[in-house]
Amino acid sequence: MRQRGSHRAGTFSAIKAAGIRLIYEHGYEAMTLRMLARSVGLESGSLYYHIKDKQDFLFRLLKEIIEANIAALDEKLAELDDPEEQIRAFICFFITHQWEKKEEAFIISSEVRSLTPENYQVINGLTRSFQDRVEEIVRHGVARGKFRVRNVGVAAIAVCDVLSGPARWYYPKELLVLDEMIEMITEMVFRLLGVPAYAANTIPLCRNAASSAADIQPKAGPAGFPARHLWVR
Repeated sequence: MRQRGSHRAGTFSAIKAAGIRLIYEHGYEAMTLRMLARSVGLESGSLYYHIKDKQDFLFRLLKEIIEANIAALDEKLAELDDPEEQIRAFICFFITHQWEKKEEAFIISSEVRSLTPENYQVINGLTRSFQDRVEEIVRHGVARGKFRVRNVGVAAIAVCDVLSGPARWYYPKELLVLDEMIEMITEMVFRLLGVPAYAANTIPLCRNAASSAADIQPKAGPAGFPARHLWVR
């Protein structure tokens, strides 16, 4: 027997998936609720059983994505104590997520500008929690003599900037594979943290099998971005 509310939850999951695709392809401003309803087989009026309005939908979408990412990241970090291993895990999580969930990562990066000031404050607080975790790891590493930075807070901001970049500019085609991308960015971050002797070949792979060119299908960029590919061999 279907529990009360389970149908609504299932419908919102479908709306959420459709919304991610539509916002990625068209941008939040260009996406209409009529488009969203049609994509999940609903009448426009029926959509309001699940969301208050377009702004409410964007806010809920970003909030759910970010909260899920925080929970997944914390689960990975909880298993580690060494700050070098923690920062590697953090890098691995971010780059893999941006690779495998490109649409979500791009929306988080680009569409916070479309939130109302009140909603922006909530989402900004959530995203700030990632920086707080990096700062904690860096502070831990400095205390243990693993990292050498002049200012822990500035170093954390710089690390987060490096990690958030690929969500905006990387569209694979001819291509750095995932493991190569992680190696390059990990080496950048370790040098930023004052570990110049860091050897790239010590980086653990983030998944069981290395990516290959055959694994990745070319994708057009989102609205307003060129479909050309910025990283090539």
